This record gives sequence, C-alpha cells and structure tokens, in this order.
Amino acid sequence: MSFVIPFDRLLKYLLYFSPFLFPFYLIRFSVIGIPFTLLELFTYFVFGIWLLFLLSKKTRLKFEGILRYYWIACFVLLIGATVGVLVVPHFMEMPTGEIIDTQRMSLGVWKGWLLAPILYFVVLTQTFKEHKDVKKFLRMIAYSGFAISMASYIMLPFGLGLTIDYRLNGFYESANYLALYLVPCLLILFHLVLCKQYPLNKWNYFDLIAFAVIGHAIAFTQSYAAIIGVFGATGLYLLLLAFKKSFDPKKSLITLLLLLSFFGILLTAAVNTAKFQNFLDFDNRSSTSVRMEIYKTSAKLIQDHPWSGIGPGVFQAYYQTESVKVLGKPPMEWNMPHPHNLVLAFWLNAGVLGLLALIMFFALSHSSFTYPLIALWGILIHGLFDVPFWKNDLAMLFFAILGSIAILQTYEIYFSTNRVRTIKRQPAKPSKKRTRKTKSSSKK
Repeated sequence: MSFVIPFDRLLKYLLYFSPFLFPFYLIRFSVIGIPFTLLELFTYFVFGIWLLFLLSKKTRLKFEGILRYYWIACFVLLIGATVGVLVVPHFMEMPTGEIIDTQRMSLGVWKGWLLAPILYFVVLTQTFKEHKDVKKFLRMIAYSGFAISMASYIMLPFGLGLTIDYRLNGFYESANYLALYLVPCLLILFHLVLCKQYPLNKWNYFDLIAFAVIGHAIAFTQSYAAIIGVFGATGLYLLLLAFKKSFDPKKSLITLLLLLSFFGILLTAAVNTAKFQNFLDFDNRSSTSVRMEIYKTSAKLIQDHPWSGIGPGVFQAYYQTESVKVLGKPPMEWNMPHPHNLVLAFWLNAGVLGLLALIMFFALSHSSFTYPLIALWGILIHGLFDVPFWKNDLAMLFFAILGSIAILQTYEIYFSTNRVRTIKRQPAKPSKKRTRKTKSSSKK
C-alpha cells in the first residue's frame, strides 16, 4: 500500500519547516559557475512543486481581493531592482586598486535577495488560506529565532559567537545581523504570550521559554536599534488594542507600564557604560557619528542617481569610492554594506520604483488590522536605524511576515484577543417595498 501526501499538505509542511532554513543562506556553492545558496535552492524547489501542480490544474491561481495589489507591489520592486542591475557599471576600481565585478555582484543580489523571496511570497500566499495555518507558520518563525538564539549560546563555551566588544553575534558577521532577525521573532511571541488562553497548554509554556531566551539574546547583542524596535512595536500594539477595545484596557495598561519599567531599567543600566557614552558621541568615532557620515553620503548618491538608484548590492563599493569626495576626508568606517536606513536602502538599491514598492507594502499592510503587524512594526521601527531587508534571510523573513498579513486580509480573517472571526459577505435581504408588493399581490 503506497503512502501519498497530497500536494497541498506537502507544501504546507515545507512552508512550516522553511523558517528554520533561513540561516542556511550561509551555505554557498556554485552550479555550472552560477553561485547559489542552500536557501535559494530550497525556495526554487518549493516554487517548482507549486508551479507543477498549478500547470497540472490540481490547484488554481488565487488573485482576488487585496492580494493582487501585493503582487503588483512585488512586481514594481522587482522591476526597480532590475533597472538598478542594468545601470550598475560592469567594473569598479576601489581605492585600494582592486577591481571588482559590480554587475555580477548586483545580479547575484537580485537573484538571492529579491527573486527568491518574492517567489517564496507567491507560494506562501497561494498555499495558506486559514487562520490556523498562519498561526502555525508564525509560531515556526518565532521558534526559528529561538533555535538561532540557542545555537548562539551553545557556541560561547567554545570561544565563538561573540564580537570583539563582547556582543552576541552567533554565526552571523555582526551582532546587528543577529538582532535584526530576532526582533520580529520576539514580537510574534509577545503576541502569543499576551493573548494566551487559560489553562495553559504545552505550546504556551514553550512560547514563554522561547520569549525569555530570545529577549535575553537581543539584550546580549547590545543593539539599541533592536531594543527601540521591540519597545516601539509593543507600545503601538497595546495602544491600538486598547483603542479598538479588543483587549482589556486594564491589562493593556499594566503590560505597557511593565514594558516602560523594563525599558527604564535597561536604560539606567546602560547610561554609564562605554557603549552608551559612545552612542551619544557625535564628534569622535562612534556608531552615531559613523551613521551621520553614511546618511550624508547616501543623500549625495540619491542626488546623483535619483531615479534608478545605484543598483542592488553595490552600496559598499560606492561608499568607498564616493565618501571621501562627499565628506572631504576619509570616512571613519570603510566597510559599509548598507546605508543603515530602510528607506534609503530601498531607494538606493531599487530606485524610485523600489521606494514606491516599500510605500505600497506599508499602505497595504495597514489597510486592516491583523496581528502579524506587530512584527512588521518592529521591522519598520528598527529600519529607521538599520536595514532589516537587503540580506538573504532578512528578505525571506520580511516577505514571510508580509505574506501572513496578506493572507489574513485576503480571506478577511481579523483578530481580537477573545476570538478569531472571519467576515463573510451575507446575501442581500429583500427590500421592504418588494415584500409589501408581494403581500398585496397574494391577496389579489
């Protein structure tokens, strides 16, 4: 007796498992001279399965409601980045005399940071259509953050997973990259923990454990941008719930006060540290003064390339060649892969069309309230000081959360802390005039 898994269930299982593969972009190899990552190949595999069943007419293309506008925004972003690839110079000479193939680099970024995540978004929004599916998927995203945090802690006894200044970075290049991934995971868990129902089940207990571990890991990264993103998103979430009266105002107020108190404790503990003093230093070399140089150089690059941007993935090359002219002196930090701002990053990587796509994503996701917005808010607030998108795993994470919002909106599934309700269109009732006419005709 053969055991066959229906294709829709197979796709669901693959999508549930997929967040745990987001960090596997670090495994790189070449196929016929073309560079790939393990994460890319997995994405193409999942998309291929879905496309096969679509062509065999075992499923149909869902393109109704607000979902079509999300697809349009993805297409706009892809076109903007494609134009960026075309305008990138084939080669650039660095101040060190090294000549790099910037167009090949840009094309690789287009393939791994945009094409693969957008195909993932397509499969996700075509496969899930129920609230229980979205909730399981979001929980798996959060647990992937828990797995990454635990892996980072396991590395510590072996002398790994820490930066020179003792910040937790795990297997990432910097502590900021780890924080960028963990912030949305923590915010998803915040929603799950806050809205838990009694009596607690095994998932609720595991949510609490994962929440504590990820929260500590974010604090260990010492990323002030991440901490601002977490507290900003949770504060907005509680205020919105209280305003919509979908949550107990007293509980919302108590939770908000606890968050503010915890934030105050963190701030008090950090005030006298060298890192915090460095953060407030605008004159000497610090994270703030370096960012000021980045923003100034980025503004000049946008002024020089307002429509097309400079192209995806080549900001560091442009920064090293142009920053000296803009600043009138060598920059404090040479290696800058991103402009440390989400808006600037979209504009520079994909031009005006990329900026338009970002605005469309923001507007569409806020057309109705769905609870994954708390994770998106964390990304957007964090994006004021860093770039939580233009990187393999972060782009996948962004589209995973955006896809969850799009699914809930498409099938009109809205959330309150007491229940999940699906709004369905009711058949129109006959008018009173028509009813009266029917009665009079029956008398005749």
